[in-house]
Amino acid sequence: MHDDFWTMMREAVHNEAEAVAFYREMANCAPNSALNHSIQQIMQDEVDHQAFFQSVLTCCGEEHDGYDCDDDKDVKYEKKQAHGRRIRIPEVSEPYPPIRVECPNPEYARLLLDDYAGMVSEMTAINQYLFHHNDMPKEFAEVAELLEGVSIVEMRHMEMLAELIRLLGQPPIYMDGQGRFWDASYVLYMTGNPCEQLRVDIESERAAIETYRQHIAMIDDRYIKAVLARIVKDEQLHLRLFSRAYQRYCRC
Repeated sequence: MHDDFWTMMREAVHNEAEAVAFYREMANCAPNSALNHSIQQIMQDEVDHQAFFQSVLTCCGEEHDGYDCDDDKDVKYEKKQAHGRRIRIPEVSEPYPPIRVECPNPEYARLLLDDYAGMVSEMTAINQYLFHHNDMPKEFAEVAELLEGVSIVEMRHMEMLAELIRLLGQPPIYMDGQGRFWDASYVLYMTGNPCEQLRVDIESERAAIETYRQHIAMIDDRYIKAVLARIVKDEQLHLRLFSRAYQRYCRC
């Protein structure tokens, strides 16, 4: 019976992954933004279910050590050299769309500035994850590596947003759409508490995904929507990896 349970658990992870892929394709085919948004919300539930089943496997020793698991077949772990060591860069193995816009639009630029350097933004995520990376204790070394890799992906996102903002007719200054300059107080430091750091990182990814989805619904430019939708896929992966790490290190 024990073996049967873990077989079923692995099947559940696989089934949820297929459901996510199905709803993602369905959302892309939706005839309007309202249906797209609703289906994206349903898909997020499936992502959360997959993360739960995967975290149980990982937490209870039924999966490989680390976060490079066979169930993430759509994920690439690009290895980069940094400070004399190799680090893994977790992102979805799907090319990013070309960075272009239909026409300049200052209002869209203001929306993207919120994603770029607002309170809930790539700028905040990069600095928060790097601080947590540097503050992690030795026994959380794997989590520290994960945070460093995720921060590098967020830097790529920030670079893409900067180019979109520039094409839309605004300079990519480190401020939000209301003209408030980015502030280091946006970072949730949680100094010396790795589990609280992971918890707020999970919430930060959830907030980023929700904000991107809102902006996808508000922007009527197929090129920008495609870029934001692709960024959301990376953020969903990061949410899954952070949730898995939290279950492994903070719940067992």
